Amino acid sequence: MRRGPGRILALLLVLLALPFGGMALAQQRMDEVVQASLVDAGRHGDARLVGIVVRLADGWKTYWRVPGEGGLPPRFDFSGSDNVAEARVLWPAPKRFSDPLTGETIGYKHLVVFPVLVRPKEAGRPITLKLKMDYGVCGKMCVPVHAEPELTIAPDAAPDADARALVLEWLAKTPQSEQPGSGVQVKGVRLAPGKDGKTPSLDVTLAGAAAGQVADILVEGVELAVFGQARRQKEARDGRIVFSIPVRGLAEVKDFAGKTLRLTIVLNGERAIERTARLP
Repeated sequence: MRRGPGRILALLLVLLALPFGGMALAQQRMDEVVQASLVDAGRHGDARLVGIVVRLADGWKTYWRVPGEGGLPPRFDFSGSDNVAEARVLWPAPKRFSDPLTGETIGYKHLVVFPVLVRPKEAGRPITLKLKMDYGVCGKMCVPVHAEPELTIAPDAAPDADARALVLEWLAKTPQSEQPGSGVQVKGVRLAPGKDGKTPSLDVTLAGAAAGQVADILVEGVELAVFGQARRQKEARDGRIVFSIPVRGLAEVKDFAGKTLRLTIVLNGERAIERTARLP
């Protein structure tokens, strides 16, 4: 399960290239490559719904919270905001990409909207959101980006209709919109030996009405392990479906024992649900 020396060297080259990529882009305005902004989407239950909108030029991508074999995951800091008790960022279903240098990565192209559920400290007072956002974008080079968008929302403000529709569209792609226990159930997880006797896989058994719509399973919970694309292996008579997920990285087999995994199950490539499962 150890990463080969060639892949490690490739990743080191990417890391070394990051500052130089930033210098090269000094000649090209960053707002021609990526733009980040905050938009108000109105009330959502007992919270205010806001969107972190990231627009990318053609040929560029940014990353999910677990970027795969390479990439820089976004970090969101709302600590400088005023009248904000909580700002909970939600993660839309991402996609996988293949890059000859960094390998398989997970993220977004063209446009991504991270919905944020904001709760004020004091109702009836304006909310001022001050976001410090650090994230990575990759095109022909990889560049770390820092943005500090701000947004003030009056307590009785009506959202722009287009902004609300956009954020609601992306909210529907997050696990937040799925009721627990519906659609897909996890019936078992196990670490299985690979065919070559060295590289293992994670077998995930799913059941439920939406199990046949699963396009990918994103796995978190084991440090130094990288989980690849889920592949459908077989379907039992009772409707259970087994998916095999290749495991790479520097984690040892012993590192998996008893770990609780966070599974983001992507349905039809467009929406996601979350489940947890414990390895034996």
